[in-house]
Amino acid sequence: MTAKNISGLTHAEEREIDRLLHAAPGAAAVTRLSAVETVRARILLSVEHGLLVPGGKLPGTELIAAGLEVSVITARRGLESLVEDGVLERRRGRNGGTFVAQAPPELNDVAVQAFHDDVPEVLRLIDQRSLMESAIVGQAALNATEAQCQQLEELIRLSASAANWHEHHIPDTKFHRLVAEISALPEVPTYLSSYESLLKYFVPYPQEKLNEGRGHHQQLVEAFRKRDALAAIAVTREHVDALRREMFFGLHSEPPTK
Repeated sequence: MTAKNISGLTHAEEREIDRLLHAAPGAAAVTRLSAVETVRARILLSVEHGLLVPGGKLPGTELIAAGLEVSVITARRGLESLVEDGVLERRRGRNGGTFVAQAPPELNDVAVQAFHDDVPEVLRLIDQRSLMESAIVGQAALNATEAQCQQLEELIRLSASAANWHEHHIPDTKFHRLVAEISALPEVPTYLSSYESLLKYFVPYPQEKLNEGRGHHQQLVEAFRKRDALAAIAVTREHVDALRREMFFGLHSEPPTK
């Protein structure tokens, strides 16, 4: 299947669609980073954009590891390196833990630069996700049972009750993976590869800013119950398009959180 099978397209549009459909999912610079460097970059980008505020307490290491989908050892090493650089600080005692320093230094970090260098690749991954996820939710709307809709709503509930982004991220990704499973399309493994590549670029986000995405998820479940594939596709396209504003490169125009 190529873009030439679609009538009414210009040659430029055909080439662009073929590039999006057939380019292997992945990334350019970030794939060359170690797992520890990737953890560093994601925390640093959150500090840079005021998503993790000076003096703010980070979740426990195990929760950070689960949210960033790395090992506990990797998460611990990444955090320790940022403590050494003065970006984070450890406090002992009953109210201790890991905190963002009150005046974190601005680091010329190569890992952060790799993320910025990969912006064109991230935008391509968003395009791929939009195309593939639209097909997946359209089919899932025809397949979903009431029991599966209830499973999806339980994941939405767990996301809403999460104390922070790392805790939210776990049921959120389970939601998308379950939707893919419900679709039963043979292309699901390729979709999950692209989806998981994009996850490597997500940075910890304030929990209060995640409500819109949860609203989209609830709308998707409602479309499934109605067997409304077109409504499911419309919700998904809106949901994925929001990533262009909400990922690290889309936050430059937003004032830091005080």
